[in-house]
Amino acid sequence: MNSFIQDSAIDLSLDLQQHYAHLLVFPQCYDSFIPAPHLPISALLDFTNLPPFDHSLTVADLHRFFTSEHCVTNDVPADFLDRSLPPLSLSTQLLNTFSQAYHDGVKSVKDPRFLGNLPFWVVQYWHDLGCAIAAKERWSLARDWLSGQRENADTDLAAAIDEVFSSLRVLGWGTTLRGPAAALQVLDLAEFLSSTPMKGRFIDAMVNEISLRIPLNPQLCQTTIVEDLTFIETLRCSHERWDRYLFDKCFTRL
Repeated sequence: MNSFIQDSAIDLSLDLQQHYAHLLVFPQCYDSFIPAPHLPISALLDFTNLPPFDHSLTVADLHRFFTSEHCVTNDVPADFLDRSLPPLSLSTQLLNTFSQAYHDGVKSVKDPRFLGNLPFWVVQYWHDLGCAIAAKERWSLARDWLSGQRENADTDLAAAIDEVFSSLRVLGWGTTLRGPAAALQVLDLAEFLSSTPMKGRFIDAMVNEISLRIPLNPQLCQTTIVEDLTFIETLRCSHERWDRYLFDKCFTRL
C-alpha cells in the first residue's frame, strides 16, 4: 500500500489537489497551540510550551506515516499535544505527497512511534507547528548572536542593535517584508543576523534600498546609477562577441 511514493506517476491537477485540501484542515480548537504568524518574534521566543522535534525520524520514514486502514474518529489521543513532532523536512514532505497518497488509496495517517491511526489533518498540524518551532530555533540563535555583539559594541553599534531588538517586538515571525526587501520573509532576517557569509538576496535588498534613494537626491542622480551585475556574464562572452567589442550592446556598460 506504500508503493505510491515510489511508483505513482500521476500528475495531479491543481483542482484535484484543492479538492483534497479540506481533508487537511484541523479543528479550530487546535489553533491556539500554534503561534500565529503575526505574533511578534519576541513573543515567539517566549513561547515555552512548544514540543521538540524528534530527529530520530527522517524522510526515509515517509512511507511509514500513511496507511490503508481507516481512522474511526477525527479526534486524536489525549497525549497527542505532548508528543514530539516529526522534523519539519519530514512533515513538509508528507504534506507535499498527501494528494497523491490519498489518490492511491491511503485512508489515514499513522505515527510509527505510537499505536493507532490519526486523521489526515494531523499532517497539516505537524507542518504548521513545525514551522513555528523551526522559526523559534533560528530566532533564538539570532538573538544570542545579537546579545554577543552588544557586549563590546561602541555607542553607534549598540544603538543599532537596540533598534533591532525593538523591531523584534513588532515584526511578526511568519510575515513577509515590504519595500526594498519585499522578496524576503521576516524569517530570512534571522539568517542575516549571524556571522555566516552574506547571501545574495540580502545584498539585493540593500541595493534596492539604494536604488530607491538615488532619485530623491538630485546630486546623486547626476553621478550614480544602479545596474544589474552583468560583468561576470560579459566576461564569459564568446571570442566572436569580444571581436565586436565596439559595437555589441553587451559591452555598453563596461
